[in-house]
Amino acid sequence: MKEPVVQEDFSEVKTLPYVSMTQREFVSVLLTGFGVGIIVTLLYLLLNTFVFGAVLCRPQSTGDCSQAPNYAMIVAIVIGTIGGVANLARIRIYRPLMVGFAAAIALWAAHNITSGFAWYWMLLALGVLFALAYAVFTWAARIRNFILALVVTVVLVVVTRWVLVS
Repeated sequence: MKEPVVQEDFSEVKTLPYVSMTQREFVSVLLTGFGVGIIVTLLYLLLNTFVFGAVLCRPQSTGDCSQAPNYAMIVAIVIGTIGGVANLARIRIYRPLMVGFAAAIALWAAHNITSGFAWYWMLLALGVLFALAYAVFTWAARIRNFILALVVTVVLVVVTRWVLVS
C-alpha cells in the first residue's frame, strides 16, 4: 500500500489521480495526431496505387485485388504509428505507446469510411480523425492507475470502432 508523501512541516501532499498536461503539450498532441493522419493517408494512397494495387491487381491474380487497400492501410498505419509514438515520446507525453496503439486499433479501418472521398478530402478527414483520436487517448492515458487507464482506453477503442463501423 502506498504511503502518503509527508512534507517537512508534516502535512500530507495530495497527488492528483491523473498526470497534468499543459496547453502546449495538448496542442502538440493534436498536431502529432494530425501529422500522423496526413502521413498515413499519403502512404496509403501511394502504397495502394504503386505497390499493392500494381502487384495484386494483375490479370494473373484477380482474386487478391480487393485486398490491396487493406494491405496498404495496414502498412501505412504501422509506419505512421511508429512515427507518432516516437514524436509523443519526444514531447514527453505520458504513456505514448498506449496512445499510439489505441489510435491505430481504433482507426484501423478508417479508409473504408473515406474511400469515396477525393484524395484531398481524405487527407483532411483522416488528419482530423487521427488528431481527435490522439487527443482522446492521451486524455485516457493520463490516469495514474494503469489498470483503470487501460480499461478506459479499451472502452474508448471499442466505442470508436463501433461508431466508425456503423
